[in-house]
Amino acid sequence: MNFCARFRLLTVLACGMLAAQFGSVAPARAGGGPENVFVVANQRSWASLAIAHHFVALRNIPAINVLYLDWPYSTDKVDVGVFRDKLLLPILGAISQRGIAPQIDYVVYSSDFPWSIDFKTMLGKQQPPAQFAPVGSLTSLTFFAQAVMGNDFRFVAQNSNHYLRRADKEHAGNPSQGFRGWYGFDEAGKLVEGGGVSYVLSTMLGVTSNNGMSPEEVIANLKRSAAADGTKPPGTIYFCRTGDKDRSGIREPQFKAAIAALKELGVRAEVVSGILPMGKKDVAGLLTGKRNFDWKGSHSEILPGAICENLTSWGGKFDYNDGQQRLTDFLRAGAAGSSGAVFEPYAIYLKFPEAYTQVHYARGCTLAEAFYQGVASPYQLIVVGDPLCRPWANIPKVTVEGVRAGAKLKGTVILRPAGEVDDKPLDRFELFINGVQITHCAASGTLEFDSTQLPDGAAELRVVGIEGSSIETQGRVILPVTIANHDHKIELTCSATDRANWKEPFKLTAKAPDATKITFFDSMRSLGTLTADHGEIEVKPEDLGLGPVSIYARAQFSEDPKDAVLSAPITLSIEPSAPLPPRKLRPGSKLANGLQFKAESGPLLPVPATNERAWLEDTKVKSDESFVLAAIFDVPTTGVYQFELKHVGSLTLKIDGQSVYDAKQKEPLWNYLPLALQAGFHQFELRGNGGQPDGLEVRFGNSGVTDLDGKQFRHPDRGK
Repeated sequence: MNFCARFRLLTVLACGMLAAQFGSVAPARAGGGPENVFVVANQRSWASLAIAHHFVALRNIPAINVLYLDWPYSTDKVDVGVFRDKLLLPILGAISQRGIAPQIDYVVYSSDFPWSIDFKTMLGKQQPPAQFAPVGSLTSLTFFAQAVMGNDFRFVAQNSNHYLRRADKEHAGNPSQGFRGWYGFDEAGKLVEGGGVSYVLSTMLGVTSNNGMSPEEVIANLKRSAAADGTKPPGTIYFCRTGDKDRSGIREPQFKAAIAALKELGVRAEVVSGILPMGKKDVAGLLTGKRNFDWKGSHSEILPGAICENLTSWGGKFDYNDGQQRLTDFLRAGAAGSSGAVFEPYAIYLKFPEAYTQVHYARGCTLAEAFYQGVASPYQLIVVGDPLCRPWANIPKVTVEGVRAGAKLKGTVILRPAGEVDDKPLDRFELFINGVQITHCAASGTLEFDSTQLPDGAAELRVVGIEGSSIETQGRVILPVTIANHDHKIELTCSATDRANWKEPFKLTAKAPDATKITFFDSMRSLGTLTADHGEIEVKPEDLGLGPVSIYARAQFSEDPKDAVLSAPITLSIEPSAPLPPRKLRPGSKLANGLQFKAESGPLLPVPATNERAWLEDTKVKSDESFVLAAIFDVPTTGVYQFELKHVGSLTLKIDGQSVYDAKQKEPLWNYLPLALQAGFHQFELRGNGGQPDGLEVRFGNSGVTDLDGKQFRHPDRGK
């Protein structure tokens, strides 16, 4: 069975499971909302968890739509087999098992996942031309999940994206199209509900490894983007004529049609000569093309929600500094989203977003919809930013009669939804309960469900209203209620109040009379289970990750899943501990660049940097010999920093004399160590053994996490 058939089967099975409980269920008919987004966080990385937690809270993503995945592999590049087996399959499996396949249109990655996927094994003995190298991006190979799972590498073709919507000769362009994961598209781009090629919209929320951004910068950007929805930014979209024929030059013929279409929408747009718009405080969107630029030197300002694009070879390649501008420079300056190639794309403009991307966005599409409607061959393009940002959307207003917030519900419940946008009634409504789509109705219909098929206790009703255009913009109302059919009760308390220090464990206490089991959850992640009707567990906040978390308990009374009760959620903000104070250097101390290495029986050696995998081998340390790597490192600003370690055998890391890592591994897996540090100098000491068959890799940083080098890590200069 090919993947297309398998995915559609999973959708049918998921619909069947829901229908067994609630009657007829149609597949979700509108993309672009939190119920349609599946968020994936790297459970090992505090940065990934913190970013995911904030995005989930900002966008009201249902708990059932969040996956905490243990990812111990590279955050740079992986083989397509690892991507398929260790990332894509677990994601698709979780979506299916949770019964939400019909409604998921987006797979969104937090940080600390690999941005580059090597798929040469898919080609066998075939050798493509150099300009179609078998290296793709995380987000695009997720977009092409159907092809990847079917081992079909035709997604490298220049017309592989049939969701593309391009301008026509009259400058009006094809109608922008709202996205649904269960739709198919034929080779002409026509929407078909049976057959065709299916896709999955995908972005990364941020890049925090290598030459990326800090988690704080990513989170600040997500907050700006969420606040931009529906604001109709009163700015200008700029198209830059840079004089670089291989970059901006190949897209300049598109400018006229895009500007004409934008002006028809009432959105200002203009062409400017130069690499960047200069002194403009109203940048609502930007398309340029140059190897590098100086954004600060432009004295321009990016408005919240803007898509900013630069066509250059390696805007999405983060593992070393080759002098080309990275997409994160636009994000750091305030853009909601940007993209870049993860491998040399050559001057093939079809691999980059066209000017019409800005038109789809200005028509009200989400950021992810706009990007993927605007690029013909995206396989090497990584898209980073808030996928749901929609500054120009006309967001429907939705109301509901029949249930109010806080109501206790029994038996059959009937909701009467209503809504409008631009004084026009909405086209249809959908009902989600605890994040799962249950039923739908036309504009004048009712939403009905049998509450006896649900567990007792806290529940969340979401009524989503969808307008009738091809974009299908959504609005919603969210109603917290209590299901009270079987008189089951549960009490959940937490020893922490609204905040918890990540180094100070707290206790969760639950009581549910006559229950056989009580399980505590953070989203869908189990925190612990009691085999009694009351008791407590201890939780380590550092396991949860920084940021806002929502914890709840579920008590079970029999084997019947419905014979249960859910507690109301407890929301906590997990915050870092007090930062370690800096160390004072002795008066007159002189420092040399790099680190110092000392094997058990060898001399003291300088290590300029750890950016070569063979750096440990170069020291000639024996496989059974212990060693210490030491340095003094400089922290420029107070904040939360991260060490990343990949090793085999025993390894101990001390910072300022405090042990922050002590473990033994049989496999070379990555580990993430967050540290709150004050600005100034700190001591680094790493102890291990020479038996590192796959090399010892050590990284550190805040605004990007990179190999240790002589710019930041130094040692006492004993020769002076």
